[in-house]
Amino acid sequence: MRRFASSAALVIGWALLAGVAGMFLVRQVGVTEITFVAFVVGAPYLGVAAIVAVILFAAARSRIGSAVAVLITVAVVGVQVPMFLADGPDNTGPQLSVLTVNVAHGDADAASIVDAVRSNDVDILAVQELTPEEVDDLQAAGIDDLLPFAFTAALPVADGTGLWSRTPLTDGIRLDNFGFVPVQAKTTVDGQDLTVVSFHAMSPATPRHTTEWAADLARMRSIMETYQGTVLVAGDFNATNDHRQFRTLASSPFSDAAAGAGAGLFRTFPSERPLARLDHVVTSENVRARSVEPLPIPDSDHLAVLAQLQLP
Repeated sequence: MRRFASSAALVIGWALLAGVAGMFLVRQVGVTEITFVAFVVGAPYLGVAAIVAVILFAAARSRIGSAVAVLITVAVVGVQVPMFLADGPDNTGPQLSVLTVNVAHGDADAASIVDAVRSNDVDILAVQELTPEEVDDLQAAGIDDLLPFAFTAALPVADGTGLWSRTPLTDGIRLDNFGFVPVQAKTTVDGQDLTVVSFHAMSPATPRHTTEWAADLARMRSIMETYQGTVLVAGDFNATNDHRQFRTLASSPFSDAAAGAGAGLFRTFPSERPLARLDHVVTSENVRARSVEPLPIPDSDHLAVLAQLQLP
């Protein structure tokens, strides 16, 4: 009986390790096959499976299995550790409060968004899935009193995006050749010039949409590289930090604010029982992220993300 238990532990342990190693490889490489794109969302939990494998190999007294399992555990846990470690330049410039929210086809409660802007002294609001009706609701709730400058591309269903700002927005344009319609504008905060984007990547819900999703992220990165001065891209990227495509977009000379703030593995979607952080604020790496946290917005299927930043 003991021999059977030991054999079973070995079989289960190697099966777990094979699955963990395979998904870790997919995470690192950035495969765009739809099933793998979905499974990569669960990458933070690979460490649990790897630790179970360590226990099984220890129970079976397999030195080789234990050694391999420990190495894989260190690897899969190690890539998540930086999300808990604050890092960034020691800035002394002006502080900037940024809020990004997906308003769920324009159904999110506009008054709650305006309340969040007011209570958190938000300087820049980025909105995705912005409809004309949601613009009307935001204005009726008093958004223009708090953030008097706006540039929007309000469109039906999920296509629209928008920006509101405490400081004047200039040179506003819609960005072409995306699944949805990002908007970009410039602003100046205490003498520092910023390019600001409200971004919404295609949802990788079908094989065709997954291809468009990867293209959206790659194209946004290419556009970001053309900007002069400080860059701020906020929105629904439909990707987590475990997707290689997002990590490439947020790599030097840019950075994910949540990683910079050491915000950990908080999640934003779906709002009722969040499984993945799809919503991000990405900045030039010379911006210090002081804190990044989720905020609930009634009637949205995403949690909003509030980032407290400090400019150089």
